[in-house]
Amino acid sequence: MINVIEETTAKYLEYMIHSFMNGLETLLEIDGLSDEELETIYALGYNYFTYGKYEAARDIFELLTAYAPYTPHYWRALGAVNQQLEDYKPSIEAYDMAIIMDEKDVVSYVYRGETQILSGNIEEGLRDLDTVIKIGSFYPEWQSWVERATLLLKILKPKQP
Repeated sequence: MINVIEETTAKYLEYMIHSFMNGLETLLEIDGLSDEELETIYALGYNYFTYGKYEAARDIFELLTAYAPYTPHYWRALGAVNQQLEDYKPSIEAYDMAIIMDEKDVVSYVYRGETQILSGNIEEGLRDLDTVIKIGSFYPEWQSWVERATLLLKILKPKQP
């Protein structure tokens, strides 16, 4: 019974999101969603992302950032999906938004740094990775991100004489 409810909810959310993206629904018409409902929509987008359905995931994360623009992890998710689609400029812009709202968000700094490097902005990317080490070194829960940034810096920074 629970699977039927979950499937029905997922289909309804997908319909609602596509309706919004195609102009059939407006933000006012879907107003009143609770934080829990927004996180359910986010989970649907995350699942699409995980299974490589990047266009559908982008639709969902664009909806979420329009509906709840002050939620940093929605922006990070939009950045990640654009990064996977190799659409680097909007990816960087989405990571910028996440970082503006949480300047200690080392995850967004790592992803933005990687995206900057992929798009050819190597110096900007290296600065982001340096920032990860400066911020993240004080927080044990971010150690894996600090290690990732450190490894990338080792590989990408020119050797000093």
